[in-house]
Amino acid sequence: MAKTTQHNLDENTDMPAEPATDDVTQLQAERNELFERLARVTAEFQNSRKRLEADLESRVQYANANLIKSLIPVIDNFERALAVDLTKTDAAGILKGLQLVHDQWMTVLKSQLVQEISPQAGDPFDPVQHQAVMQQPDENYENQGPTVVQLLQKGYSLNDRVLRPAQVAVNKVQG
Repeated sequence: MAKTTQHNLDENTDMPAEPATDDVTQLQAERNELFERLARVTAEFQNSRKRLEADLESRVQYANANLIKSLIPVIDNFERALAVDLTKTDAAGILKGLQLVHDQWMTVLKSQLVQEISPQAGDPFDPVQHQAVMQQPDENYENQGPTVVQLLQKGYSLNDRVLRPAQVAVNKVQG
């Protein structure tokens, strides 16, 4: 009966047998190793999270760097235009210079995937891309639904997201 109730106890003493002590020691060592691994993995996770947060902050901080770099030559040309001696230049020359700067500006915007929203008279009114700021009676579009009659101010979109809707006059719908 002593063998069945004492489990891993030595038959002559009430002390646990050596194999049980070895098992406990081994389990404690495994536990300690697992706690150390957990601590390392936790520290690695926290360091990775901090690196990702720092990287995200850096990206946000410098997100517009390429846009700004591409606009610097446009600013240079505006400054050259402002420095022109008006007594030595005619209005046509100034307008030509402004047109060149405008074209350069539009090229930069297109390179940044900015698109003009420029509806023509007769285009259907699109409330997503157009802002109706006035109604005008127009015989050409009397029997149609809301239709652009006149573009008042261009709009712009970036990657299919409207930055500013085009301001338009629409036909006055009879009803």
